[in-house]
Amino acid sequence: MTNLRLRNRVLLGAMASAFIGLSSFSDVVLAGGTAFDADNISGMGSAGAGQAAEASDASVIFYNPAALTRFKQAELTQGVVFTTVEHTYTSLQNNDGAPTNSGSQGSKGQVFDRNPDGYDASAIAPHTYVAIPLSPKTVMGFSASASQALLLHYDSQFPGRNQGKDIDLKVTRLNLGVGHKLTPTFSVGINGSYERYFQNAKVALNYREAVRAQAGNAGVAALDGAAATGQAPPIPKEATAIVRVFGYAFNAQLGALWEPTDRTRVGISYRPKPRFNGNEGTFTINENPDGTAFRQFLTTPTAATLLPTAPQSAADLNPYQRANQNITLNDELRLSVFHHYNPKLDLMATYTREDFRSATLKYVRDNGRTIEDIPQNYQVTNSYRIGANYKLYRRLIVRAGYAYETSAIDDATRITILPDNNRRYYAVGATYLVDPNTDVHFAFQRFQIDPAVVGLNQGSQPPEVRGGRFYGITNTRINFFGVGLTQRF
Repeated sequence: MTNLRLRNRVLLGAMASAFIGLSSFSDVVLAGGTAFDADNISGMGSAGAGQAAEASDASVIFYNPAALTRFKQAELTQGVVFTTVEHTYTSLQNNDGAPTNSGSQGSKGQVFDRNPDGYDASAIAPHTYVAIPLSPKTVMGFSASASQALLLHYDSQFPGRNQGKDIDLKVTRLNLGVGHKLTPTFSVGINGSYERYFQNAKVALNYREAVRAQAGNAGVAALDGAAATGQAPPIPKEATAIVRVFGYAFNAQLGALWEPTDRTRVGISYRPKPRFNGNEGTFTINENPDGTAFRQFLTTPTAATLLPTAPQSAADLNPYQRANQNITLNDELRLSVFHHYNPKLDLMATYTREDFRSATLKYVRDNGRTIEDIPQNYQVTNSYRIGANYKLYRRLIVRAGYAYETSAIDDATRITILPDNNRRYYAVGATYLVDPNTDVHFAFQRFQIDPAVVGLNQGSQPPEVRGGRFYGITNTRINFFGVGLTQRF
């Protein structure tokens, strides 16, 4: 078998395995903030600095397709990232949140931690990148990786559970792109992408607080009185409600690369906002026997005299319903500089601007009734990344980087399942050059979100989904451990 045929078979096999990997991607959980920052291992080691200009491996297609023109031979880069999430909630008031099923509430200073002795969630995320020169001036690329992800699991009794207690969000992206060298110092590129959206969110449905929101304390008292005399079942204890939706979008990315000298490169790219219109899925309630009896009671004339909204509430509490969501995520403008300072040292920097202002959080039933509409005030975020590569000796390159990113969310509208705030990234990594055609990458990145206040956003509609009032602060720390392999053909 010729080297060309072997190369093509390996690269096609890698692309096929990427599709297979993405088909099971919905069954593995990712972690991060609103953006997944571990799309490649070499770049992870320098905190994402220089990624639109460095082109250290084929993963550059994700950041700037124009930089594909740096590759003179076919290249396959694959990697896997293991992620751990540590997340806590601390009450800032007494009588925090609605009483749990056991009657407890949070007290000021009380810490709620799902796993005090370790991390609260973990994940494995794979990725694949391919670059194939078509001519001396044109290079094609393919990639399969995560673009955005969020995973949080709270302690089941924490006071904000009625707003949201678990979230698993991921957007995976397939890119097919090409870079073309217009002049010896200037290249352009374009990506076309298919993006797959998945979200699974859980809340603790509090029946008592829902009745209070619809009919006040008098309505709660009336139902409790009816239950005491046997005219009605008791108001149920909390149950878990789950919204699970899937969707997809098509998008593109434009890029340019300027190489003013053989030691300096400047890359820029822009990706518009992906619009996931028509996300579909389910809204389910893990109804217990008391919940079933209460829902059936709400269809009776007696219930209508005690709670005017009873017939509609009975329909809204159906344990299995179809759900829809339309959401537009952020665009992304990325500007990177790479400078080969001397034979041992590379210096890099990246500025990224992302506009989240079009994003909304609204879930609707098939019949048009709103499941929940959460008011948000998303903003533009800015990130600043610096990093360096240092060649310790002939076969070993070490990396380090730091990044700071502003939040898209303010204190007034922040919610429990998106407790984002300003972020800091601390990263180290290394690349071992096994031979001229094989590199092995290692990286570690610590992702720290500033403490974030939650509980001020009580504007969700309809009112019965708001649950008990709470006020606290979250702390989130995420660790990324990555290993990757680059093979040239």
